[in-house]
Amino acid sequence: MTKSEKIYQLLKQKRLIGLLSPNSVEQCLQAYETLSPLGVVLEIAFRTNAAADGIRAVLKKYPDALLLAGTVMMRQQAEMAIEAGVAGIVSADYIPEVVDICMKDNVMCIPGGIADCGKQLVQKAKALNCDLNSLKEKYPHQWCYKLFPAVTETGSNIGLARGWKGPFKGLTLVYTGGISLNNLAEVVAFDPDGIFCGSAVTRAIDNPDKMVAEAEKWLQIIHGS
Repeated sequence: MTKSEKIYQLLKQKRLIGLLSPNSVEQCLQAYETLSPLGVVLEIAFRTNAAADGIRAVLKKYPDALLLAGTVMMRQQAEMAIEAGVAGIVSADYIPEVVDICMKDNVMCIPGGIADCGKQLVQKAKALNCDLNSLKEKYPHQWCYKLFPAVTETGSNIGLARGWKGPFKGLTLVYTGGISLNNLAEVVAFDPDGIFCGSAVTRAIDNPDKMVAEAEKWLQIIHGS
């Protein structure tokens, strides 16, 4: 089983991603070592200069780590992250060249936005030489998309999910952007199979006990316990 297949299974089970925009390599290691025992997937975002080195450091120390590279907007970022050994690539928008790079090695690719869901699925199917039905059945880790932003200051975009899930049955959606403990229960109720991502999960990066407590609150809401 590939890393992409393994992380897909973990995401479907735990349904929580902690998003980190690191200030240092040490923060990446700290976040992974804190969240991994909980089954929470760490996404390291290419929003700072520490991201690339942080990804390398985690995967050098933990070669089997199931790690996401986030905010991947350029071909070079995707290539670096895949070479380092990440299990999946996440983008803030639909970037066709990033999808192409991921499909070369069938690495899990999660583009995002409030449109283009179907376009990226069609591109994946074409790159993997199959139709949409085969993509869903043979490559479920590619049958996914990220709703971003899920919630804004002026409203919510989560209703878009139903429009996508109509033609693309069984689509796995990652909800991110504006998701917090204040609205998490509402979004979970809307999509009981959704995966949820928040930067608040890693906000207390310098206090592992607080980070564990925050993650556990999210997991309790997601799993209704």
